[in-house]
Parts: sequence; C-alpha cells; structure tokens
Amino acid sequence: MKADKTLDCIGLFCPMPVIKTKQELETMQSGQILEILADDPGFEQDLPAWCQMTGNQLVGIEKDGNIIKGYVRKK
Repeated sequence: MKADKTLDCIGLFCPMPVIKTKQELETMQSGQILEILADDPGFEQDLPAWCQMTGNQLVGIEKDGNIIKGYVRKK
C-alpha cells in the first residue's frame, strides 16, 4: 500500500501508538494516508476503535511477523 508518510511506533505501548498517530495526522492534509508500524499487540484493536471515534478512515491492517502495519486516511 502506498502511504504518504510512515510513523514508527515500534517499542511503544498503549496508548502511545494511537497518541503518536493523532499527532502525526495533525500535520497531514485531508485524504493523505499514514502508515503506522507498531509491535504492541493491542494496536490491532486500538487503531480501528480510534478511527471509528475520530472519523479518520482505517484503510487496512497488515501483519508482518511481530510488526503490525496500520494504514489510516486522514478525514
């Protein structure tokens, strides 16, 4: 998937990946896609819930070994 920016949250645990995602999206334009890399198992549930609460679009989640890649399109 083609992302406009990548945010590395590896080694961070809940709620930091979601907080960092929010901060990074604030610097981006509407419609841009942010790729978030995380290794916190809770991130797989946290990201969709956060997107639903904020109105940002969850484009997808992929797993690559221990790494979870989340893709969010800014509203």
